[in-house]
Amino acid sequence: MASNYRLHASDATWTIIDKATDAPARLDGIPLVTMEAVEAKHMLRILDGIDRVQASSKWWAKQARKRARMLTSSEADEPVEFQSLRPFRWFNWTGENEPRQ
Repeated sequence: MASNYRLHASDATWTIIDKATDAPARLDGIPLVTMEAVEAKHMLRILDGIDRVQASSKWWAKQARKRARMLTSSEADEPVEFQSLRPFRWFNWTGENEPRQ
């Protein structure tokens, strides 16, 4: 999965840039600017992780909606009734078809 963010260095500090807006990324409304290199790399990984969780959540929600539609549409059909299984018929490999007493 491609990252939606990139790192930008200015003097001795680093900023995480949102590729979609080309502005500093924000986490809970706080711009991710003036960080040290190690801190910026960690925050970039955290943002990528959040994006992966959001994408996965959307995918699972879509699957749940599909499943719900399948279940509601199949309820209109006639239910299938299964008969109970019969016990296996005893079979003697010597050719006799009746059980020994």
